[in-house]
Amino acid sequence: MDVQAANRMGAHAFRYLAAKPRTGRVASRFRHGFNVLFEEASDPGFLSVQSEGVPLHPWAVASELAGRVRVGDLAVAKADRIRFREGDVVMDLSAAAVDELRIKTLASRDGERALSRLPVLNKLLEEERAKRDSDPFRPEIDAILKRWKGTGDSDVLLGLVGLGTGSTPAGDDVLVGMLAGFTAFERISNEAKTSLFGLRAARRAAETRETPLPSAQMVAAATNGAVSEPVLELLSALASESELNVRKATRSLASQGATSGLEMLSGLLQALDCLGSHDLGTQPLSIG
Repeated sequence: MDVQAANRMGAHAFRYLAAKPRTGRVASRFRHGFNVLFEEASDPGFLSVQSEGVPLHPWAVASELAGRVRVGDLAVAKADRIRFREGDVVMDLSAAAVDELRIKTLASRDGERALSRLPVLNKLLEEERAKRDSDPFRPEIDAILKRWKGTGDSDVLLGLVGLGTGSTPAGDDVLVGMLAGFTAFERISNEAKTSLFGLRAARRAAETRETPLPSAQMVAAATNGAVSEPVLELLSALASESELNVRKATRSLASQGATSGLEMLSGLLQALDCLGSHDLGTQPLSIG
């Protein structure tokens, strides 16, 4: 039996696997890992198993198991272990460190510093987009964002759900970035708090909207304040005094996936741009 320990895991993956025994299959492989799909009618789950050093996200597990499984292999999760290939290959989860990957809300001074970086972020976004082919869904995404800015209606943003191609459509990635930005400013900006409340309510009301499961999980995690490490690193860099850190973290996020990181960056900028026209409070808001 080939046993490989998992080193880290996102808290959403941990809670899903700990809830009950589950059976699925290896659905796909990527450069530094593979994906497992648990096709349960009432509670499906999509889990990424990736090499150590690949940025962690809420539904990922870090383990050097990538080359030991094949697409289609059975995956049985039970009692801190996932068994593959009828039990020939095992991933031991018992000693894995669980990371909540939770966004830290900013203090007023940090928020002001973050908003002062908007020109730098916009320039970097333009530079990164110039390196890629144009997204055929960009006009639709931009039109939805324009309507949202004009109306302030969070329901308008639900048009982003499932808009695009791949396992995480561009529209969903934009939503993740927006949720991250508003969450970071939730305690110091009434505008952020209001926008976040509206987005959360709208998202709950539209949980049945069609989008790939991996994307739905990432949007749900962001709604609860949990995002991937590159998003967290950028939010931290924005509050720091080093512009070099901001540039490094921005480019790191933009490089994630084919376009996912770039679209999350775009969504984060949409949120910050919305807040840039409003004064930040000097004291934390009371949470009712």
